[in-house]
Amino acid sequence: MKFNKLTRIVGANLRSNAVHFLLASIGVIVGIAAFAFFLALGAGVRSVVLGKIFPLDQLEVVAKTLSLDLGPLSLGMASDVLDDASADKLRTIPGVRGVYPKMKLTVPAVAVGGKQLIGNDLRTELIVDGIDPGLVADEIGPAFHDPPAVTPGSQPQSCKQDKECGAGYCGRPREGGPTLVCREYVPALVSHHLVEIYNGSLRRAYSLPRLNPEFLIGLSVEMKVGASMVEASARDALLYERVKLVGFSDKAITLGLTLPRGYVAGYNVHYGTPEAATRYHSIVVKVVAKDQVAAVAKAIQELDLEVTDSGAEQAGMLITVFVLVFSLLSTIIVGIAAVNIMHVFFMLVYERQREIGIMRAVGASRGDIRLIILGEAACVGLAAGTVGVLLAWAASVGFDAVSANYVPDFPYKPTTYFMFTWDLVLLALGFAAGFCVLGAWLPARRAARMDPAAVLTGR
Repeated sequence: MKFNKLTRIVGANLRSNAVHFLLASIGVIVGIAAFAFFLALGAGVRSVVLGKIFPLDQLEVVAKTLSLDLGPLSLGMASDVLDDASADKLRTIPGVRGVYPKMKLTVPAVAVGGKQLIGNDLRTELIVDGIDPGLVADEIGPAFHDPPAVTPGSQPQSCKQDKECGAGYCGRPREGGPTLVCREYVPALVSHHLVEIYNGSLRRAYSLPRLNPEFLIGLSVEMKVGASMVEASARDALLYERVKLVGFSDKAITLGLTLPRGYVAGYNVHYGTPEAATRYHSIVVKVVAKDQVAAVAKAIQELDLEVTDSGAEQAGMLITVFVLVFSLLSTIIVGIAAVNIMHVFFMLVYERQREIGIMRAVGASRGDIRLIILGEAACVGLAAGTVGVLLAWAASVGFDAVSANYVPDFPYKPTTYFMFTWDLVLLALGFAAGFCVLGAWLPARRAARMDPAAVLTGR
């Protein structure tokens, strides 16, 4: 039977039995709606959790530590030190795209500022991390850079106002003094997570204004390296810096400021020894592809180093289990609907015995009869699947609206929890059509086996 003739017959049968097919497809619609809803929810949550909170294309390497528990205290001692030699070894691992050492500020620091935001300057202890500018070059650009080289014997330009210093500022010398000189801002990054914590919790607790990250770029505060709000006295020689926010990054330290590693190394050397510039607390390893992460992690452990547990594996497993459980429930709903489809087609085959007999008598083969019945089932499945996907999308829009208006802000709260992709839509439609065809298979087989002579003579 030619395709155009088949489509005409299937279309006529669908129109003449529209009520039966509509009632039979309700279960398929509900099942596919649930199936698409939970798959899209799982994909959306996974993109937030594994894309922003736990990046899967990088690993953080630390030196192995020996821990000793002393009652309420736990003492940890590194068995080795991360240095340039460690970084060179990591670069030799197959699948590694980049190696970026990180360095903590080993002396206290205090930040003073915020008057332009809330009307008063705040003073807070700082946690400072230093990272290689190359780690964020793609997202931040040249604004985040190591300190420029200083020409021996050069003297800073004296000034009275910021406008005399171009892109810099007019402030006190690095180690204090009465004369103001032109200085360069120290570029800094802040984690998105820190802004989310502030907007979601801190501002409510202290009745502070909500912060718009876009308008925070360029904000500057004074940083006093060597000062502390915790220690009884500050160090003898403080370093005065003006830090400017140049961007937000998920690679920045979660709580604190992230500066270029060159600045942090300079502070550590100033208060320590020259060796402090080549000792790192961790090294970020970027992997070429996500499917190579396990192999790279194993190679790192063979170098007698450790990979920090970011929680990505556990989070991914929980999301996968969540999606599998609800997808299974959706599959059961669609399966029950397929049984209903089978009953409906058995009934229609019984009612259309004479019609099928006439078709066989005028030359239709058993295969043609099967194609007609299964074609009707496939059309019902596609129509029900389309309605189910649209219903799932409408439910997701409503869910996002309720979340935006009634759910309090929390870290990394997304604008949408769902991700409807073409792959998902095609999977849902194929799933619906497949189950309907499966349900109609036995009725189609029975219809194809009818004896036209017996049907037409009523025997």
